[in-house]
Amino acid sequence: MKTFAENLKSIPSTKKTVLLRLYNERNDLVSVIPNIPGRQGSIQVFQHIADKKGGINQEAAKEGLRLFGEHVEDAQKNPGKHKKLELLLGLKKRQSLRIEIVESSFSDLLTNLEGQKASASECEVFIDLLNQGKVRAAEKVKGVWEPQPYTIDGVLNYFGTHGNERMEGKYWDKIPLKTANFTEEDFEQGGVRYAPGCMVRTGAYIGPKTVVMNLAFVNIGAYIAGEGCMIDGGARVASCAQIGKNVKFGAGSGIEGILEPAGRLASIVEDHVKIGAMCEVTGIIGEGSVIASGVIMASGKKIYDEDTGDFVPPLECVVGDTKFLLPVIPPYRLAVGGSLPSKKGKHNTDAVILKAGDLRDSATMRHFTKQGILYG
Repeated sequence: MKTFAENLKSIPSTKKTVLLRLYNERNDLVSVIPNIPGRQGSIQVFQHIADKKGGINQEAAKEGLRLFGEHVEDAQKNPGKHKKLELLLGLKKRQSLRIEIVESSFSDLLTNLEGQKASASECEVFIDLLNQGKVRAAEKVKGVWEPQPYTIDGVLNYFGTHGNERMEGKYWDKIPLKTANFTEEDFEQGGVRYAPGCMVRTGAYIGPKTVVMNLAFVNIGAYIAGEGCMIDGGARVASCAQIGKNVKFGAGSGIEGILEPAGRLASIVEDHVKIGAMCEVTGIIGEGSVIASGVIMASGKKIYDEDTGDFVPPLECVVGDTKFLLPVIPPYRLAVGGSLPSKKGKHNTDAVILKAGDLRDSATMRHFTKQGILYG
């Protein structure tokens, strides 16, 4: 039997592939494979065995397993060690996978960005991928948010290859506005309403049916899915923050951004969330939740759940020797500002309070609406 390395020599190279996304037959994202050292062989195999429409059936999976050579036995003995390979091992007769390929005009783009040795031209190509939403700082894989460190590497590399210059006659900056050279056709095709005075930097993705209101600011690397999103007046979506579909982001509110270290999970607002005015949020805001006006959700702040009578544990994100604790609001919950008495009762501690009840329950919704604390 030929080795994995020997098999790779017999199939086409994939140097211009930036990354692969793999979806199951239900169209769930099950893997993201960036084209960086250590992952390049997997990309070669998956691209080679997929049909013209990107499909992989059980027969194609068998060919993939043959190409993986000696790694198949290792994967069978050590579950969890070769997760990409296990997708092929577990594929049944009526199941399938589908690959989505993101390519660029440059070879080994992510490898060069990772070492921050990419040229200015390579960086601009990568920023354009961010503009199109083809790459992003975090992706939900098998229901779990995963950081995509190459996005941070790309943004930092861009800073290093571009100096300050005059922009639009009055700005002195490294990063132009996303819409600086838009034509009327570009605006029409994008399907986004940019109100007067808003500022969206290049490298941010703004999905169709988004409204970016007056004086709102969206930074490089941010991702806004669209489909009914409203970024209200004076709101701030910081670098690499991720905003889902149909999110109402209240006036004057902000979401924390990240640029370093690469590998730290960005702040995320999932689909159908409503965030009130003058909030500051970080961490993960679960689908369908509502954040009342004025809530400050900083790292390390306690989140108390009235349903369970306990605190919601933060999500741990480890980068090297550093551990980050990201606050989490569970799906379909109402979060309000509040305080909790200390154990000795001598003082109160500022906290975020999750009110009892599920927002999918009509009686709960009527109760909260009557209290006047739901953001509309």
